Amino acid sequence: MASFNVYVVFGVLTIMASGAVMAYEVDPVKANNCETKMTLHCVTEVFASIFKTGIVTDNCCIELIGLGQFCHDALIKKTLQNPLFRNNDTSVILSRGAQVWNKCTLVNKDVSPSPSAY
Repeated sequence: MASFNVYVVFGVLTIMASGAVMAYEVDPVKANNCETKMTLHCVTEVFASIFKTGIVTDNCCIELIGLGQFCHDALIKKTLQNPLFRNNDTSVILSRGAQVWNKCTLVNKDVSPSPSAY
């Protein structure tokens, strides 16, 4: 009977441990190498245009589009989780982030070579 109790305890611990592992959330920013895909200059420019006031130059727009919308959105959400930025109005920040993204997609279309240029 004692060995049965040991197996029951072991089983419960195994289930609890697997649940803890499943509950571990993978950081999408790190998983997609989002922090390494733009120059520091452009990161600062994009950040300032979303969280403060500023504009994003065409060169930094091209870098932002190269980063990808998933990383762009993930970085904004991660920044909003930082205690220094929790007091920001989330809806305003997300709206500014979308505006920057949309502006940069237009810039990227203007800068991209047309298929007839080949």
